[in-house]
Amino acid sequence: MLERDLLADAGPSVPAGQTQRWADRADLDLCQLRHQTKNALERINAIVWTVPGLKSSVAGRQLAREVERRIGLAAQISDALFGFTRSPAPMEERLRSLAEALVALYSDRDQMIQIEVAYAGSCPAALHDVVLRTAHELVANAIKHGFYARLIGCIRLELTSDQQGVRLVVADDGWGLGHRSGTGQGLRLVRALIEPFGGTLELQTRDGVTARLHLLAGTSVARIGEHRNAR
Repeated sequence: MLERDLLADAGPSVPAGQTQRWADRADLDLCQLRHQTKNALERINAIVWTVPGLKSSVAGRQLAREVERRIGLAAQISDALFGFTRSPAPMEERLRSLAEALVALYSDRDQMIQIEVAYAGSCPAALHDVVLRTAHELVANAIKHGFYARLIGCIRLELTSDQQGVRLVVADDGWGLGHRSGTGQGLRLVRALIEPFGGTLELQTRDGVTARLHLLAGTSVARIGEHRNAR
């Protein structure tokens, strides 16, 4: 238990006696960052279990398991956003994994918050980052504010992509914006993230909050991708 492997492998293994060829220096740097991060988080968890007397009480064991669980969830969120400890999964899987990990990390033990994800079309690779990062803020807002002191609820994410653009809808059936009026730090960050992409954000506050995000389509997306790859 002291060396429990919480996190997935940081990348493909290299057969003995064979040197892996890297596409460029950035690939090597990223792989080493993932490996170091994975090892560091596993070591932190191992240290928790070595605290004297921790395993001798039910409360101590529960605390250690909760720390272990939250370390794993934090890594899962970072993986979905940035591929922090492993190579990124397909987009739909990343979106679902991100939302589920956020609910598990931020909700209370007695809360039951359901996640629904619908995915249609093929989101351009150039927009994966901004879609996931905005989804992170919108889902986190729903959990922390929309479902504050509520036992049950549902968050639905819909990501569609076609010739008209990329649209992300995040809807919850929580309390609504209330006194926040859409001016909190999370929503300010969302607007800052989508601004370089010509994005728009609309909020509807009836029966919870529905956030509708629309990003550029067609050749504009291609030019954004070319610009980012050239940096």
